[in-house]
Amino acid sequence: MGKNKAITLLLLFSLSCVERISVVDNPPPRFPKGDTGGLWVLTTLSPELWYISDTAFKVLTAGLWANDLTRFGDTLAVVNSGDNNVYLYTLTDGSLDTLHVGSGKNPWAAVYDRRTGRLFVSNFLGNSVSVFEGGELKGEIDVGPNPEGMVVVGDVLYVACTGYGDGYRSRIYTVSTDELRVMDSLFVGLNVQVLTSDPEGDVYALATGDYSSREGWIYRLREGEVVDSLFIGGWPGDMCLSSDGKLYITGWNGGLWVYDWAVERLEKALKLSFNIMACGFKGDTLSVADFSNDRVLLLDGDGKVVSAFYVGDGPIDLLPDVR
Repeated sequence: MGKNKAITLLLLFSLSCVERISVVDNPPPRFPKGDTGGLWVLTTLSPELWYISDTAFKVLTAGLWANDLTRFGDTLAVVNSGDNNVYLYTLTDGSLDTLHVGSGKNPWAAVYDRRTGRLFVSNFLGNSVSVFEGGELKGEIDVGPNPEGMVVVGDVLYVACTGYGDGYRSRIYTVSTDELRVMDSLFVGLNVQVLTSDPEGDVYALATGDYSSREGWIYRLREGEVVDSLFIGGWPGDMCLSSDGKLYITGWNGGLWVYDWAVERLEKALKLSFNIMACGFKGDTLSVADFSNDRVLLLDGDGKVVSAFYVGDGPIDLLPDVR
């Protein structure tokens, strides 16, 4: 899941009066194991955690500048950038625990490593990655300036360091998830914010540009090296994989690009009439966060709206409830 940094940072400095409480307002919905369920949605201006099935309802109040959602097992990790913490919300009983990364570090995103049972949290202002295991802070790994998106492939953690404060010159770090140390790094793209991987283990890096040059690129990495790249222009902000292995790239300017990684071809480029902050799939249907209109939209393959659900103020991230 990625965010448009220019807009997000502007919002961060305008929310000094946001109420910060963590009260579960509704019990979590129950689904049979393996059911695709619905969608979890995080809003940042409210800030709140929502759930969408046939309807949308608020589940709990998140922390200041809620920024990122990650799910592992029956737990949701909610990254609260302004509060320098991560909420762990247990879906089975609605309990809530808090992980602290330390003052002034501005945690940005989280990723869970199923192999080691560790939760990695990127610290945008701390230039580091916090490592939690069993609810305890195990350590901190120093990386490059302004880390954001991450992905785990095998025993390697990839960390996108955007270099936001240094002309957007981005660097991707590879970190051993066993030894918790940086192994290597490479410069790639302009303002790389989002990373994801495909079933073959290739890593995709989304460069969002500097919001004026429209330098939107996708880079494909294999074993830590760039093997392919594709210019898409626009202001891309997030990407997600469909069940048939196609990469969907969404943009704040309404762009929607579909890239078929199997044949290395840009299949479709659409222009939509709303701004997209995040994307994910509910079954085979593309779900997107319409930030400006406080909605989550379900789209068909041609980008037409199938369903719309109103949520809290400023939806910034979403993910399917697949347990």
